Amino acid sequence: MLSIKGLEVRYGAIQALKGVDVELGKGEIVAVIGSNGAGKTTMLQSVLGLVRPSAGVIELDGKSITHLSANKTSNLGVSLVPEGREVFGTLSVVENLRMGLKRKIGYYSKQQFEKELDLVFERFPRLHERRHQLAFTLSGGEQQMLVLSRAMISKPKLLLLDEPSLGLAPIIVNEIFATIGELAKDGTAILLVEQMAHKALSIAKRGYVVDNGSIALHGSSSALLNDDRMIKAYLGAH
Repeated sequence: MLSIKGLEVRYGAIQALKGVDVELGKGEIVAVIGSNGAGKTTMLQSVLGLVRPSAGVIELDGKSITHLSANKTSNLGVSLVPEGREVFGTLSVVENLRMGLKRKIGYYSKQQFEKELDLVFERFPRLHERRHQLAFTLSGGEQQMLVLSRAMISKPKLLLLDEPSLGLAPIIVNEIFATIGELAKDGTAILLVEQMAHKALSIAKRGYVVDNGSIALHGSSSALLNDDRMIKAYLGAH
């Protein structure tokens, strides 16, 4: 589904990514772990087209998307849930969700939209309760449910998740991660950037550790969970 080969990104004199290689298959969850400033978010932004690589190739379904704009990449089925829960604060829950569907198909019937809403509200009943509330009035957990649903309503083939657990209570984190697992079972490929390493690897098939812009470790989740270097750096407490 996704192949990243030799990816390099520079911000002026600073090299944020240095020859990064990552692969992701259909219906697979792959975790990307690393400290703040390691280059994880830059990787996601490069895939979507928000950042232009200085070297390397990014392929989606075997076709290069390396130099496509975010708009064109999105139209090919790539969605990003950014860090920080960026909702349209002065729009209602339903209006936020409508924005996600409109981006996908432009025009849609009322019946199409109602069908998609039913699926969202089945997954997150709390959003149904809040459906007419303005998004800025929602709790952090509810906003995360909303941005995840807004991304998924367009039926992406590749979902990029940037720190979905950030600032959330443990019970909400469990709910979000359970939903991520369900999405993968439905065939969505998910590239998951997450600082809660143990939580991410518990649902991912494989993982990559990014350190100072390079891939320091990679392998199956089970292998990484038992790697002394991982345990020392990221898994001391979970």
